[in-house]
Amino acid sequence: MQDDELGYFLKVREKETFFRRESARETRELRYNAEACVGCGLCYEACPVKAIKLGPTGAIARGLIDAPPIEIDAERCVLCGVCSAVCMFNAIDVSVNGTSVRGNPEYPNFLRAFVFNQDKCKMKDESKGEACDECKRACPREAITFAGIIERGGKKINTIERDEAKCVFCSSCSEACPTQAIAVEKVFEGEVRVDHDTCTGCASCVEICPTRAMHMPRGAPWEKSPKVEVREQVCIYCGACEHVCPVNAIEVERTKVNYSRGEERSWTKKWEKIFREL
Repeated sequence: MQDDELGYFLKVREKETFFRRESARETRELRYNAEACVGCGLCYEACPVKAIKLGPTGAIARGLIDAPPIEIDAERCVLCGVCSAVCMFNAIDVSVNGTSVRGNPEYPNFLRAFVFNQDKCKMKDESKGEACDECKRACPREAITFAGIIERGGKKINTIERDEAKCVFCSSCSEACPTQAIAVEKVFEGEVRVDHDTCTGCASCVEICPTRAMHMPRGAPWEKSPKVEVREQVCIYCGACEHVCPVNAIEVERTKVNYSRGEERSWTKKWEKIFREL
């Protein structure tokens, strides 16, 4: 390929979008997996060239239509990789010369942490050999793939295994753990406000919420209760509920974002501005 030549390749399937741009200097690729996407809109908010558009996320969440939650305009996209870095669900992956932008220390990326203290993880009933799996049962993403008893060093211990690709660091496991063996640091801090006078109780936010933070309270028939409640302790402030609400009754305010700055490049300040504005 000559220095002044560019090559493009685009492939769109029902659940996947892939396109590649090649030059003599580099190859950039984007893969979008619609099955992993929840339609939260973070990529939509972050895209500096407005190449991403949200689909009818409410109808999709309810199973009324079968369509991808977002659409990516390949002609407008510059393959910068911002969408890949801000996607909390590993639905978009942008790579440069075969190396993913997501998690790459050369680029700004979200900072989050999962800490498991094996010494604190205990069986539910040691005398009966009954395992504790509260964290596994609480995980809304099935990211904890094992929580039970194994034999190690001649001893039987309760332990867990976690799928990094599925985990969204929501703290559900930490909240459920009876021995405080798990600590989670989230990407965002913030607040979700619901206007209960406007809310119609349609439950679209409940259907789409990836961490089960949104729920419909179940009180006695004679009790007046809010139509929707938010478990802020497990909310990741992704914004899916706000975007899906048909009557604009939900507002997600992010007050802090944890991210790494990455290496000093010509585009670093632009990326930092995008991260801060989330």
